[in-house]
Amino acid sequence: MTCERCGGLSVTAHFEGDHAWEYDGWECLICGNITDPLIMTNRDAQAHGALGPMTSSGMRPVRGAVSPGRHISISKVRS
Repeated sequence: MTCERCGGLSVTAHFEGDHAWEYDGWECLICGNITDPLIMTNRDAQAHGALGPMTSSGMRPVRGAVSPGRHISISKVRS
């Protein structure tokens, strides 16, 4: 399978964590991007309008771009 992010080679992989969850998916050998059937289903649903844009729920859009409007104000403390 070809990686959607970088175009590299993705191979099948089995993921599990603390015996609480496990799933099969694909992991890119170049960039480490992970894709599984649920991710693909959700991306397809979003592309066809079944889900709202991810930015409306505070999640980052594809490719890790940060949406505008999420500014952090840093104030200086005087001693």
